[in-house]
Amino acid sequence: MTIQNVTFTNKTLNLRLAGNLYLPDDFNGNNNYPAVVVTGPMLSVKEQAQSTYARYLAKAGYVTLTFDGSYYGESEGTPRQQELPDVKETDIEGAVDFLESLPYVDNNRIGGLGICGSGSYMSVAGVKEPRLKAITAVVPAISDISTSPMTNFFMPEDEVKAAKEAYENGNGDLVYLNFLPRAFEEGAAYYYTARGNKPRWSNRVVAWSQLELISYNVTEIMKSMTKPYLVITAENAWSQPASREIFDAAQSEVKQWVVIPEAGHYDLYDLFPYVDEAVEQIVPFFNENLA
Repeated sequence: MTIQNVTFTNKTLNLRLAGNLYLPDDFNGNNNYPAVVVTGPMLSVKEQAQSTYARYLAKAGYVTLTFDGSYYGESEGTPRQQELPDVKETDIEGAVDFLESLPYVDNNRIGGLGICGSGSYMSVAGVKEPRLKAITAVVPAISDISTSPMTNFFMPEDEVKAAKEAYENGNGDLVYLNFLPRAFEEGAAYYYTARGNKPRWSNRVVAWSQLELISYNVTEIMKSMTKPYLVITAENAWSQPASREIFDAAQSEVKQWVVIPEAGHYDLYDLFPYVDEAVEQIVPFFNENLA
């Protein structure tokens, strides 16, 4: 497997995004390969959970792209650490633009895979981006944020709006939310250990992100989903109710619901045997639906 450092552009924002392109073993630039865009959890960088799945897919014969989203990691955009669903979707569009520019990628066989928060972002991209032909969501965690435990991380709306206005007027500093405190033991076992504590990752997000997140209703959007759709959750995942809600909303004729026994939400980021069991479902799904 070859991993190349690449850059491409979010054309909507005119921002340069930094990515890693995974090429299959015995890669031949004269061939036409299927390709998959792989995106990771909220606030993530490309070296985290998305890299695990990208490696598996490259081993299975897919050209695979991971990247740092706008405002994160090695990609451009300020202020840093903004978690904005509309931006996430335009980042995915930029990733598809990049894959289409590669002469060895079959433009009719591009799929998407998202993990946790971006399991939901990628699901929405499956509705809105016609060039994505099939979608896999691994422990997708967002259905209707306004009714989710995620609001426990939010500040009072009036305080956030005042902080945003002060910053934009040059009269105040950035205000951040802490999205994953160390006290959240299950998440901390990933993010605050060598498993997920990668350079350029932070659990802080610009507070005004919540103003867009609070109105992000993935379930409503997924009522327009008609493409092949695979959702993989874990038996003990805290995110399973949200995953089920967006799966049930999808109108796809081809859709699959898979539960990995004994696993928790974060186990499906990187741990054996759970990721291997997920990949045993993902590769046949893409093989069939990106044929």
